[in-house]
Amino acid sequence: MKTPTPLSFALSEIDRLRFGFVTAKATFTLAEDARRAIELSRSHVVSLLIARVPTQCLAAAQELENRGSILTDTLVQFVNKRITPEAVDLPAGYALRLATKGDAPMIELVAAATFRDYLGHYHADPALDRKKCDQVYSSWAGLSCLDKAVADAVLIIERESEIAAFATLKFVDEVETEGVLFGVAPQHQSKGLYLCLMRAVQNLSLDATRRRMTVSTQVTNTAVQKAWCRLGYEPWRSVYTFHTWLKYD
Repeated sequence: MKTPTPLSFALSEIDRLRFGFVTAKATFTLAEDARRAIELSRSHVVSLLIARVPTQCLAAAQELENRGSILTDTLVQFVNKRITPEAVDLPAGYALRLATKGDAPMIELVAAATFRDYLGHYHADPALDRKKCDQVYSSWAGLSCLDKAVADAVLIIERESEIAAFATLKFVDEVETEGVLFGVAPQHQSKGLYLCLMRAVQNLSLDATRRRMTVSTQVTNTAVQKAWCRLGYEPWRSVYTFHTWLKYD
């Protein structure tokens, strides 16, 4: 049996500012830590606890359900343990480059259009304002250009100075890169830009001497999972996301 993952718990300032109430995020594997996370939430007067639990940890997931939590998504993560250089064959008129800080506002607009009503765990919770849920992805994309704590690099594909697509990445450690957030503007979809971004991120990872790459998405997003399989990725692990709303007398 694998060693249990210790409880991780932290308040989310960005969610508090966005939604207007105290929010916390936690990850754990044990049922007893589900109880502890809720106790910690109450001690910080948290309104919304967002908890992530590996799908094999059913006792922890069931403990959350027993305490009134709702399942808001299931993430699947794929891994390529040995990426190789890939030719990036862009359609005519498109160009690839690294983003700068000055690209942040335009990337926010592309992300807003790409992820409008996207069924992530925020949008799946009917108690949350959907417009504010849209802002989760746009602000995340913009901050990726500005803050190395959010992303180590952002790649963009543009046409005639218009950003058509973007990808953000994090160097997890000395051997692994995570492809974090990918977006293709609606008017530029169905042109193969997503696969171009995946190949470009892999090449950038190799340039940084990292040969292992991971990517994740909602289990229902089969289109990108098929694309990953074509590039040699394979399923690795999966995680439930639960929302727990806490009430106070």
